[in-house]
Amino acid sequence: MSVTSYQFIEPHALAAIANLQLIAKTVVDGFMLGLHQSPKSGVGLEFNQYRSYQPGDDLRRVDWKMYARSDKFFVRESEIETSVTVRFVLDASASMNHRENSVSKFDYARFLIASLAYLAHKQGDAVALHALNDERVVSIEPSRNHRQLHRFLHLLESLCASGKWSDWRSIETVFAASRHKELLVFVSDMHEASEELRTALSKLVGLRNEVMLCHLVGKNELDLPQRGAVVFEDLETGERVQVDVDAARSAYRAAVEQNAQVLREALLENHISYHRFLIQEPLDAALREFLRVRKKV
Repeated sequence: MSVTSYQFIEPHALAAIANLQLIAKTVVDGFMLGLHQSPKSGVGLEFNQYRSYQPGDDLRRVDWKMYARSDKFFVRESEIETSVTVRFVLDASASMNHRENSVSKFDYARFLIASLAYLAHKQGDAVALHALNDERVVSIEPSRNHRQLHRFLHLLESLCASGKWSDWRSIETVFAASRHKELLVFVSDMHEASEELRTALSKLVGLRNEVMLCHLVGKNELDLPQRGAVVFEDLETGERVQVDVDAARSAYRAAVEQNAQVLREALLENHISYHRFLIQEPLDAALREFLRVRKKV
């Protein structure tokens, strides 16, 4: 059995764990240990300055640049990595309740954000959370306080998805107030008006931020595996439409990929990191991309 298949837990198994902090710790510990045991060859090291990462090591001593070069984790015997502020923005609209194989997009988003925040906080970063829909914006401001992770995860665990996507102007002031470069991680299913989102994200990049967009999709959304006449319901508006899936499948798949490509290209033009993740897949790919983006801050 490969290291990857052994280490990384699938989302439906994580859903059986009630505590977000335990989920985050399980995901991050398995991710770091699994990558260090990866058979990929590394780079030349000065072994008197580094040693292999072991579970329980202070993540502030992990050399992230060495990880980016080798895909393995090494702990520096001295010198603390410069910390940053990481803000997580969660799409809390009703469309995130889309569920496949007992896991909703909102479940997956919480698993993902909890794991990334756990990793960031343990390495000394300040973490903040903003969950939004058209009904309200719920926030916890950035802090490196030792109690911050507990507060962060408690808020994340209490959230539910409802309503529609928020007006971006409601949180523009939150980010505009920042005087330092930050890493902004957006987690959404991208069912909102993509042009509005691209405009908002471009403004945030203009504020000297590094922006990472995590686009969550279900496998059934991409493949449309249903047969015959099927009634689909918009989770945000309640609108229903009947579709002959067999007749529409080919054109639908092409349109989905075309829309994703247009979005990806538009975001990359604005120096925004775009990543699409299936909610059926383990979180290791998302953690790996997060570390690569964080290195740029």
